[in-house]
Formats: sequence, C-alpha cells, structure tokens
Amino acid sequence: MSNKKAKEVVFSITDVKQSPMAIFDTAKKQKTGVYIYNRKKVAGVMLTAEQYESLIKKNSTEQDQELKIAQLNQAIRQKIAFGSLISTKNLDEHLVSLGFVTRKNQTDDYQEMMNELNETGKIDYQLQKTEDRTNIFAEVIGEQSNQSNLSDKIIVKKIHLKIG
Repeated sequence: MSNKKAKEVVFSITDVKQSPMAIFDTAKKQKTGVYIYNRKKVAGVMLTAEQYESLIKKNSTEQDQELKIAQLNQAIRQKIAFGSLISTKNLDEHLVSLGFVTRKNQTDDYQEMMNELNETGKIDYQLQKTEDRTNIFAEVIGEQSNQSNLSDKIIVKKIHLKIG
C-alpha cells in the first residue's frame, strides 16, 4: 500500500512480499526510488535496474572527473611554480601542453591575456573537449610583474580548476 510523504514514495516490507513488481512499476512511473519501511523505520530503497545503472554511471563519471582534476592539478604544479615570475608565453605553452586551448592570437601576441589579468585578476583557460564532453576550466589567478622591464611577466598565485 503506497502513500505519499513529502515527495517520497513509501511501501512496507509486507507490500514488497505481496507485490514486488508493483513497487518497481511505481519507481519507474515516479522516476524515483521507493522507500521500503519495516516497523516505521526505513529498511531500504527499491530502484528499477535502469535507475540503479544510471546512478552507478553518474557516480563513476563524477569519480572520473575528480580523478582527472586531481591529475591536472598535479601536472600544473609540476610545470608552473606558484609565486614565481613566468612570461605569458611560457604560461600559455605549459597549459597548452596539458591540453588547454591556447590564449595567444593569430600574431603570437599574448597582450589579450595580460589585459584580462589586469582587468579581472585572472586568466581563464578551457581544456580541449574530451570524449565525455566534460568542460574543465582553469582560472589562473595572479598579477602582472611591477618591474617595468618585465611587462610580459606575471606572478601566478594560484590556479583553480573547475568543471563547468
């Protein structure tokens, strides 16, 4: 016997014994798991096979993304020393070597990067599209060197990676 309780679909253990397929049908129709209660306590949740596989796939994808972010973070730290001076050209080349889309323009000019840094305090990069179509972005946070003879040099303070 089903009853609605704050958007959750609820059945008892007795209901499972009497008609398990009705519970799976309800889960499919409601597009949600069905809580199974035993003496007023949740004993478990029933899902259709498709719901379960979708959940597993989603969790696997999220774990893959987290692993990819961790690996990228490690690779970035090996190439770019935070707090030190680096030219915009070298920064761009390092990030491109890790799979990010270049920020230089057609004339090999990096001035646009420097303008973005001075206006927003960061330079945004996007990882090239992957087979799973995940968008990964890098925010290079830093500032332009204050030494006048080093106008193309920046101090990278931090690089944040995020999935967008």
